Amino acid sequence: MSANLEAARAGDPAALEALLRERRTEVVRYAMRLCVSPADADDAAQEALLALAQYIRSLREVAALSRWLFLAVRTHCIRLARRSLRHVLTPDPDLPLALEGPNSEDQLVDRQLRHRLARVVSEIDPMFRDVLVRRDVLGEPARDAAAALGISVEALKSRLHRARAEVKRRLLASLQPAAAPRQPLAIS
Repeated sequence: MSANLEAARAGDPAALEALLRERRTEVVRYAMRLCVSPADADDAAQEALLALAQYIRSLREVAALSRWLFLAVRTHCIRLARRSLRHVLTPDPDLPLALEGPNSEDQLVDRQLRHRLARVVSEIDPMFRDVLVRRDVLGEPARDAAAALGISVEALKSRLHRARAEVKRRLLASLQPAAAPRQPLAIS
């Protein structure tokens, strides 16, 4: 694999194609974990591989390729989630804007998504919530979080996996539009 990477960096199109094929599974796996939907995961994987093809020559360290791909997928998943949420979330004129997004519409979507996410996290089992908050919010190393909770690192990883899956399931369910009430058929 390293030979394909070095050859691709040197400009060999066949090596680049082989490298993209080799990394596709890894990229799709990242995208499926990070994106809101399978369709977004496909789009994010495609965008990340396209970016790799465009910027392969500027990659400084061969060892950094996996991290670079992960960050590219994450960036595309976030962009796709924002775009999708714009169509689902309804603006609240009384809600102050956050400062994260590049424009007021993105700021509003960010704020509403954070509010929904906080509500979802607050509703999950405390055993899972504690692990999720320590690892994903506070960024504690796994060993430290496990020690603080009095569990093994393996148990922490298992709980974290289940917590993320539950939050994702509940968040997606909260974004589904409510079913329209059925109208009685008019018989003439």
